Amino acid sequence: MEAEMTSRERFINALEGKDVDRVPYGYLWFGAGHAVLERMVASLRDAYGSAEGIAKAQILAREMYHHDNVMSPWGCLLVEAEALGTKVSIKENAYPAVEKYALKSAAEHELINPDNIERSGRVKTIAGSVEILRTEIGDEAFITGATMSPLMLASQVMGGSRLCIDMLKDRDNFHSLLEKLTESCILFADSLLEAGADGIFVENGESTGDLFSPQMAEEFMLPYTRELYDHIKAEGGYVISHNCAAHAFYDLEMKLEPHALNFAFGDVRLLGKKYGVECQKLHNHNNIGCGPRHCFKEFKEFSDAGICLMGNIIPSVPLTGSRVEIEHEVKSCLSAAPEKGFILATGCEIPLNTPLDKMEMLWNAVKAGI
Repeated sequence: MEAEMTSRERFINALEGKDVDRVPYGYLWFGAGHAVLERMVASLRDAYGSAEGIAKAQILAREMYHHDNVMSPWGCLLVEAEALGTKVSIKENAYPAVEKYALKSAAEHELINPDNIERSGRVKTIAGSVEILRTEIGDEAFITGATMSPLMLASQVMGGSRLCIDMLKDRDNFHSLLEKLTESCILFADSLLEAGADGIFVENGESTGDLFSPQMAEEFMLPYTRELYDHIKAEGGYVISHNCAAHAFYDLEMKLEPHALNFAFGDVRLLGKKYGVECQKLHNHNNIGCGPRHCFKEFKEFSDAGICLMGNIIPSVPLTGSRVEIEHEVKSCLSAAPEKGFILATGCEIPLNTPLDKMEMLWNAVKAGI
């Protein structure tokens, strides 16, 4: 496996559907992060407020796990929400959690000030980590910024239960809230791009039938998330849309026109109808997953439309799987993937406590397959 491209060139070529010297290997957030922090002699709390700590952790993770990209924020998904008033509990060796939501309901949307994104010390820390990554890594690896979609951010400033209630009973105020949150997401994405990120990885997992109807997603997710994606693209950044939900609205992901879709499951309804395959059950069976990756067949329209596919190793396999199971996952993905426009990655983040030896098994399987 002799490399002819830099990791950055390889990653970008995959996003653009061009030839690559080998399949890119993608990293999400801060997968298997505890082994990295152990080597750093640091905790998650140590890294949380430090641009230098976040950058060092990502650089070391790449050295240890051999991915073609790095990512900041590194796993904390509450950066924007915290800047907008949500109180966050910082933990020693687990990701931060919501302590108190900024809003009680969408009717309080006037309390949200998007300009607070630019004033936030935490946002400046994240942007600073990207600046360090750009300086230290240069053009060697793809630098990924990570943001929430506006609807995801809504669940972090007012809570998921209240979100669903207001979508049904207070539509006007909820739309007003989403307008402010879209502006906030754009400002955060801008800060990451200006700091040197090559593209933005957007968490869009609220767009799923597990939570509400397609019509509600089309009304409350689509226009606002599309505005965010269009803005990132207009600023010269790549957009990776992440949706690991079991019943994701993939037709709406198509309408968003990202450069790439990072997915965990296929279209459960279509796979069941067409192949009699219960995708979610297969992917959760003894941490092995399905042999033939039926989901890739249903994503052919994405490939035909020039959208890169990024996935879909089961995230828990490196934690609990045997060497045989890990090799099976990698082989299944590679054998089903399109020839161009593909990045091998997990469907969501690898658990923080995944052992180093399991990550080495995963990399050995990747090397053997590509």
